Amino acid sequence: MIELIIVIAAAAIAFWQISRTTSAPVLAAPLAPSAKSAQVTQLSVHANSLYAEKKWLAAEKAYLNVLKLDHKNIGAYGHLGIIYSKQKNTQDAIECFEIAARLHPAGTTFHNLGLAYHENKNFVKAAAAFDKAIMFEPTASRYIGLSKARKQLADPNGTIRALEHAARLEPTERILLLLEQAYVDGKRRDEARVDTDRIKAMSLQAGGVVAAPPVPRAHVPAGRVHSA
Repeated sequence: MIELIIVIAAAAIAFWQISRTTSAPVLAAPLAPSAKSAQVTQLSVHANSLYAEKKWLAAEKAYLNVLKLDHKNIGAYGHLGIIYSKQKNTQDAIECFEIAARLHPAGTTFHNLGLAYHENKNFVKAAAAFDKAIMFEPTASRYIGLSKARKQLADPNGTIRALEHAARLEPTERILLLLEQAYVDGKRRDEARVDTDRIKAMSLQAGGVVAAPPVPRAHVPAGRVHSA
């Protein structure tokens, strides 16, 4: 009888110890930083340094090495897009900016994508990209890019609207001259004369000389944005 009591007591103690252990929360050990992540950071720093030094070929290889480890690295795609644009490799530039825009839609990425499309003479997609860039943040340079795409699409009213927005944001003589030429091209002479008066007043106030209206060209690429 005593032996049975001892066995039961031992079993009860063992059950209590097991239940105490299993009911307590198990704290996982903190994860060590990923060696892969550290390597990507190191490669990115090296690639950015080469990019800053304008060593385009070396920077290209370095960013490609980053993408081998991190195929969703937005910075690498953005920088590669700019490098390919500088090399006049518009097709690869477009591909990089498209991937960057899918991974992380942003005004700068869509602006650069619009420039690449424009350079590749795909003016419909260029206008769409500039429209998206403007949705994120309207800037004069983005409206100017849009105006150039609209001009290539033989859309004088769209060109004028874009330049009017640009002039409201930055009423500089350069932008007003572009707007004046757009009014002339769109056969809106009265508005062109008003714009000319604004330019003259601005020039007299600055003590300068009124510049001649811009000569229409078949294709004038917009200024590039060097950021990823």
